[in-house]
Amino acid sequence: MTQPQKTRCSCGPIRSAGWQAGFARFRSQIGVALLAALLGAGPLHPQATPTVEYQVKAAFLYNFAKFIEWPADSFASEKSPMSFCIFGHDPFGTSFDEALRGKKVNNREFLPRRVKEYAELRTCHLVFVSWQEDKHLPEILSSVKGASVLVVGESADFAGRGGTVQFLLEENKLRFAVNLEAVKRARLQISSKLLALATIVGDGAHQEVN
Repeated sequence: MTQPQKTRCSCGPIRSAGWQAGFARFRSQIGVALLAALLGAGPLHPQATPTVEYQVKAAFLYNFAKFIEWPADSFASEKSPMSFCIFGHDPFGTSFDEALRGKKVNNREFLPRRVKEYAELRTCHLVFVSWQEDKHLPEILSSVKGASVLVVGESADFAGRGGTVQFLLEENKLRFAVNLEAVKRARLQISSKLLALATIVGDGAHQEVN
């Protein structure tokens, strides 16, 4: 199985000292168990309940937002919240809302939403697509074309088929892949520190998932 590559890419901006401090806070806030999973030091056992798995994934989604910049024109105003959406099937239960409750990024609060209509997706800043909804990926990507939407999924080849970020389970460890071409299309900027933890792929790349 392909091992994750720690890649530093010029596509992601090198952050200032403030970002250095932010990354340190990220390491602290995510907690020992979640950080271990993120860095590949601790396994997510196959017998772990879906609740635990999606608690970890919800924490990842929140922390992704801390190291990704959306263009200013993707928000209605300086006070507009960051809209995080789940399309269709919701595997998180309360974990999604709990991970975002009371949190802010760049003084923006989070607005957790569940959406079922393709037209609603353009109003989201992040969209999570569960494996149960994977068959709708072409329609989802078509719906957000030209919009600054981070599309995150967990199905095989999700990133290679045009998704922005794909969760990977490798040797019982939760990791993630980033499609830099999809990032560019969405006009997003990703910190090089986050990219250093990712497997970097492009359109058409093959990635396996649990």
